[in-house]
Amino acid sequence: AAADYDPDGTRWHYLEDQRNRTWTPMTPDGGGVIGTDPANAITTCRAQPSAPACAALPGALLISTAGSTSAADPAIAFTSPTPQVIQLSVRVHVASDAGAEQRVRIYRNSREDELFTGTAVEGTTFEHSLTVDALPDDRFFLALAPAAGGAAQVAAHFYINGTGAAFPSTCQLAVGFGAATGNTVDNACGPDVTHNDYMAGMPVPPVLGPGPYPELGQAADLTAEKYYETANVLDKAGDTTVQLWVKHDAVVDVYGAWLFSDLDLDATGGLGIVIYDQSGLRMEVTTCTAAGPLMFAGEDVAYPADAAWHFIRVVHTAGNVAICLDGTRVASFPTATGKLTSTFHPYIGKNVRWTPAGAFTDASIDDVRVLSTALPCN
Repeated sequence: AAADYDPDGTRWHYLEDQRNRTWTPMTPDGGGVIGTDPANAITTCRAQPSAPACAALPGALLISTAGSTSAADPAIAFTSPTPQVIQLSVRVHVASDAGAEQRVRIYRNSREDELFTGTAVEGTTFEHSLTVDALPDDRFFLALAPAAGGAAQVAAHFYINGTGAAFPSTCQLAVGFGAATGNTVDNACGPDVTHNDYMAGMPVPPVLGPGPYPELGQAADLTAEKYYETANVLDKAGDTTVQLWVKHDAVVDVYGAWLFSDLDLDATGGLGIVIYDQSGLRMEVTTCTAAGPLMFAGEDVAYPADAAWHFIRVVHTAGNVAICLDGTRVASFPTATGKLTSTFHPYIGKNVRWTPAGAFTDASIDDVRVLSTALPCN
């Protein structure tokens, strides 16, 4: 990012992250860019070689942050042009007299889809790398998001490199609902996903509508008896992340809205995510632990009844299933490694073939991903 620095944003984009799934382009100002909050600014060690942090990270970007009381954070964004496996690497140095320690965030598309968060402490150099499967038009952000006070001229290197590994590496399912072809929508990490009408007993063209924010494109607009069926059984022998956006519209009679399910009531295992009404909306994440008699493990939490978009992430790692809602951990329950394995492929909007028969989801759903890795759920 530093070597390619261009205040006009030809390859990298310099934005103020408004913390609400909106971003404002920063304005070129001399040899750098400046935000609507003038304390948010980005320049380079080339333009400011005497900045103390440049001694630790020569040739770096210099990022100044306004602090947690500001309405926005400075961010650098890169958009992947193709499906590829990439490595994201960051180094950050906060000079001893720059100000407060800085929270270093790496995320994909929106703050809720967190890939990593760490803390750069004054007088030290912070480093971290991670490898991800990038879909076409995935946006990767480096943001300095102060937990408290801002800092002046923090040095940062941000590298994105192709690894040369075959795509996909960890992505098993990635359904974005950007467009439909006949009765199917694209799965960027495998076979297409079919849209079905339960009562008609056949595939039908899907209905699409607005997504959680414009950059993500369209979303699935599900109504009662409509659902999506994927083609592949998932590999959940190791770490697994299941995540999606949902805007729950209404409860269908007394039934639960199954957002995602490959629950296996025959061989046990699988994962189900359901919203239902029990004196207020609840969201439950569950797995089948015994087939005869049926037994389950899981947790349920309050779900916002605001008909707004929310981001759900479920992470299975180290013998524990963690549930995050809008980037915040809300519950967890123990489940041994491999025990979410199912013999069924996932359904979106329907609970596999289990009773009560039918599909009862009235909601919009977007950006459904299943990854063979554990993403943060803190």
